[in-house]
Amino acid sequence: MSPDRERGWFQAKPRIAVEGGVVVPKPGKVDDPDALDLIHAAEMEGRPPILSRGRTYARQGQVIGVEIGAEQFTASIQGSARQPYEVRLTKTMISGSDRIHASCTCPYTCDYDWCKHAAALAYVAAFLVDAQPATRALWAGEEPPREVEPLQAADLEVLRKVAESATFAQRVAGADLIVPWPGPELGGPGT
Repeated sequence: MSPDRERGWFQAKPRIAVEGGVVVPKPGKVDDPDALDLIHAAEMEGRPPILSRGRTYARQGQVIGVEIGAEQFTASIQGSARQPYEVRLTKTMISGSDRIHASCTCPYTCDYDWCKHAAALAYVAAFLVDAQPATRALWAGEEPPREVEPLQAADLEVLRKVAESATFAQRVAGADLIVPWPGPELGGPGT
């Protein structure tokens, strides 16, 4: 950063553009409660100028190599340095309440409040939690939904043939095996 002596603030070097990063068109615009928790954590832990830079990083695809694990997100985030910074968001318990801990390899380090890299990852993570049920489940510490394999054409053909060839009596007998008729005491046919 270089000082601007007239204004008393530091101007950051421009970030290095990357290809293949996660692009979030509207960072922070989510509906899922778990995704909203990520946004609220960023807002609680970061200052407004930092959050603004984090939204810009998320919008411009600076977040690369996102990985989701049980209750944690990790990513590489390209800033102005040659090498991307490594960032991690982890669910944790602090003073008896659920919180989200951030760590980053940048000089800011997220010791007192979150850096722009942690904020950027929070916006990307919230977007992914909101859009992908499997990601939401992993972040929530649940088992991700299992993918159901679609029936193949051959399976459908077998099912169609069984339905066409069965008589009404065979269908009723098959249904009776699954859900038996009630006995005479409940008004059903006796045996």
